[in-house]
Amino acid sequence: MPKLLPDYKEFSIHEGLQPFSKIRLVALDLDGTLLSSNDEQLPRKVLELARKLDNHKHDVRLTIATGRTLNGTRKLLEMLPIRKDTPIILYNGNVIINSDYEVLYRNTLTLETFQQVLQLSNKFKVKVMAYSYEWFKNDEPKEYAFGWSAYDRTELDYNKMPISWCEWKDSIYECSPSAIVIHTQGDYHTTQALSEGLDAISGICYTHGRTYIEVGPVNSNKGKALEFSARCLKFTADQVLAIGDNDNDAEMLSWAGIGVAVDSASERALSCSDYITKRGVMEGAVEVMKLVHSARRLLQ
Repeated sequence: MPKLLPDYKEFSIHEGLQPFSKIRLVALDLDGTLLSSNDEQLPRKVLELARKLDNHKHDVRLTIATGRTLNGTRKLLEMLPIRKDTPIILYNGNVIINSDYEVLYRNTLTLETFQQVLQLSNKFKVKVMAYSYEWFKNDEPKEYAFGWSAYDRTELDYNKMPISWCEWKDSIYECSPSAIVIHTQGDYHTTQALSEGLDAISGICYTHGRTYIEVGPVNSNKGKALEFSARCLKFTADQVLAIGDNDNDAEMLSWAGIGVAVDSASERALSCSDYITKRGVMEGAVEVMKLVHSARRLLQ
């Protein structure tokens, strides 16, 4: 089990603060960590701390590591002081961009694998969303959301992207998805049966949320994406801190020199973390950022 995060006010505990004084990059998950819902506004506390950390005196970069698309993240990115050369992790690590939205890394599912996931999903009362990201030099990025549903068909998805709805029998050749989300409505039996079916499909990996399963290309996750990002910035793992709450954050929390789970985190996220916050969504992230700021200020 992770240790309780040290109190940033207890400045006498230098041994406990020392690892936090080495941090140069903080990777923040969004949903369930920094935000409690599909918000497009960051709390004032977070923005103030982000600016303090980015100050040249402390020199701590921030980045986002999320399952969201760029469209679902863009307004938030524009609020944060993310430096131009700092990689930004989207699609659960399957797409990494810079602040100009240029692709630094992208991984996609093969057409055959994509079709196998669709055929499996069609056996259940679920909704499937497939997402792809395209970028051409000196052009705006293009993102696509394709959907298949056994129940509702909304105009926009969670990322506020327009959905191109398809029939289950349709063959999709123009979509090379970097991420698939299977909405199970939280049905336990559906989730279990789908998981067993996904285990038999090669070339993929998947994680669970409370009401969905996220599918991506094999060997892609937020952990590998964070390692790639740190390498781009010439940082070692002990200079990186990650904050998360869910199964899709597990590899990131494990790879970072300091992995911190908020107190409402999933069991898998907790098992991969070094520390747990005293507070939950947003307040836990603020707790961590204050600690890093205090450690950098006092011990550097």
